[in-house]
Amino acid sequence: MNFKYFIIAIYLIFVALIVTMVFKSCGQNIDLETKNYYAEELQYQTKIDALNKGNQYADSFVVYEEAGMIKLKQAKSLVCDSIKLVFKKPDNAKADRSFVFKGSVIEPISKSNFVPGVYGLNIYLYGKSVYQIEKKIKL
Repeated sequence: MNFKYFIIAIYLIFVALIVTMVFKSCGQNIDLETKNYYAEELQYQTKIDALNKGNQYADSFVVYEEAGMIKLKQAKSLVCDSIKLVFKKPDNAKADRSFVFKGSVIEPISKSNFVPGVYGLNIYLYGKSVYQIEKKIKL
């Protein structure tokens, strides 16, 4: 049996696929630079700095449930102007919740505000500097 034509056909199909991929990739418009590249980078760096500062206090924030209320225990040494709690449910964006508290006190939150499941909790502390703490909780 002669495989000469079979090998030539496979080779031509391979070349056709490579040429097709090259033309498709050349037709895409991917902008790798923006006009405000440095401003965007500085803004993103502030988020990274807030996470790095918040990592020092991540263990001092304890989330627990008591009598149908969600409570957060925090370090007394952290003094801030306001606190923002953002609860994000990965599988249901409609169940996301956000709470803002003035001062350094986090008041209890009713569990009836939430759909049961796993949430990602972002704690933002605003004051002289910004701290961001990330936790994963199950309600």
